[in-house]
Amino acid sequence: MLNQNNDSINRNLLFKVVDKYYSINKNEKFLNLTNKLLALSIEKNDTIHIAKSFYYTGNYHDDESQFESAFSYYIKSEKLYQAINDTLMMGTLAVLKGGIFFDSGNFAESETEAIKALRLLSKTKNTNLVYNCYNLIGISLKELNNYKKSLYYFALALKQLDLLEKENYPKEKIGKSRIACYNNIGRVYQKMEDYPKAINYYNKALQTKNIKQDFPKSYALLLNNLGYSKMKAGDYEAVEELFLESMRIRDSLGLELAVATNKIDLGEYYLIQKDTAKGFAYLKEGYLLSKKLNSSPYLIQSLKLLMDSDSKNKLYYTNQYLKIKDSVQQLERATRNKFARIAYETDQVEEKNEILSKTITNIGMGSGVVILILGGFFIIYRLKSRNRELLFVKEQQEANEKIYQLMLHQQLETEQARNEERNRIAMELHDGIINSIFTTRFSLMQLESEAVDKKQELVQELKKAEREIRRVSHNLKQNLLTEDKALPEILANLIESQQNEFGTKFDLSVDKFIDWSLVSSDSKIHVYRIIQEALQNSNKYSKAKRCCVFLMKTGDKITIRIWDNGIGFNPEKAKQGIGLKNIKERTKVLKGVLKITSTSEKGTTIEIIF
Repeated sequence: MLNQNNDSINRNLLFKVVDKYYSINKNEKFLNLTNKLLALSIEKNDTIHIAKSFYYTGNYHDDESQFESAFSYYIKSEKLYQAINDTLMMGTLAVLKGGIFFDSGNFAESETEAIKALRLLSKTKNTNLVYNCYNLIGISLKELNNYKKSLYYFALALKQLDLLEKENYPKEKIGKSRIACYNNIGRVYQKMEDYPKAINYYNKALQTKNIKQDFPKSYALLLNNLGYSKMKAGDYEAVEELFLESMRIRDSLGLELAVATNKIDLGEYYLIQKDTAKGFAYLKEGYLLSKKLNSSPYLIQSLKLLMDSDSKNKLYYTNQYLKIKDSVQQLERATRNKFARIAYETDQVEEKNEILSKTITNIGMGSGVVILILGGFFIIYRLKSRNRELLFVKEQQEANEKIYQLMLHQQLETEQARNEERNRIAMELHDGIINSIFTTRFSLMQLESEAVDKKQELVQELKKAEREIRRVSHNLKQNLLTEDKALPEILANLIESQQNEFGTKFDLSVDKFIDWSLVSSDSKIHVYRIIQEALQNSNKYSKAKRCCVFLMKTGDKITIRIWDNGIGFNPEKAKQGIGLKNIKERTKVLKGVLKITSTSEKGTTIEIIF
């Protein structure tokens, strides 16, 4: 057929061959023939088939988990379908783009694309695609911790499956989708810590007829999730059997990453059962398998459990945890805007192509004689225009460089001004107020008891000094968080500034899921002061080699944990210290719970949950 005429009939027949290759997993033949069809379609300026070729090529890269390439082709296809106003294909491509965002961890963009797809597909009668939209919105909202809305969209997804049954959609596909929905709803309730409801939905899915034979992968997933919810609910009956059966099935299917999850969950179960030998063994196996498969989420999960339970190797696992958290954060920063960049670059190419197309059309409207006469002038004009553009780009780059240098200079001046102001306040406290208090106190000690009037005068002087201290302290408090910085950045600067004679290495880990906009400015100041006080104590007394600060989200609470491996202290004897009193008072204001553990062997841990 490739040797026949390049007409729409022949291209339609070739697309049927492409579809056949896709259905029998002949991926390379599928891609090669799609590329040839793209060339044939471009030759005939066939917009529909060009769009279809881009869509098929995107599917190939999506199946191969080459998300950036798939996203690029989907955008190209989407723009062509927009040009011909094909609502169904525009909605289909929005769903696919949303799926790529989800797989890449960009859940907010995934939700946005799915909502966009839903608006487009509501004008069509494609029940299956609408189901995919609801399901994608549901799992995206689940990852964004918007549990109520997530459950709402999963309920809509189940209604779409009921409609598909009435439309005689293949029962096997409906069954698989219904299992996935029930499992997703169970995962939402699991994250909400409503384990009885989670267990109910997992059991509902497991009641699917012939699930073990027809859907072994889903069956193993449900067994593991059911076991985990039962364990978290405190019902340990058959939990071990559920985990082991799930792991056996997944191992037989060659699902290594899923097996890693089983091992981590089994490790946590045995730790709860006080069987630390088995617990550590499974956790370490899960950790090593996750490391081999380069799965950051499961690495972090296993290291958290090991860090909290294996006191002997706590320092090693803490270091590994911090290292992986840092690498994950760097990767997130590197990939955060990659799809926006691809979309922008595609737009740029489209604009250039559009400009070029208009220019060619305008030229074609003139006669051959006019082209011959004006050809030379046109070439000269194009060259001059190109030179002007290049000159403009150069000037723009130079201007941007100057702006960048000015911004750097401004930033340095701002930082210098801040430092000078803080130094001024410090000198004011030290040279003015402290000396005034000292002199007054000394004078009071020298007076005889009968010099009552003089004493009263000196007491008034002390009160003035007290008011001055309050004024300066108030100013310091007000200025702490008014800078254009978020609390994590301020804490990072605090950590970087720590140094002492013992060479202590300081680290900070802030959970990215903490929404600091929900925390009041006063509470942020208390958090900052608590950490500052704890670091100061560690600096002065601990003689530690390592000090770590963790801020973690646990449900609707925030945990602050400051740990060092120093010489420790006796919390009972240190109760009267001003530093610990301040920490306790600030914890009380936060309506939090304070826990201090300290030994000479394990160092010191200060934990505040609020």
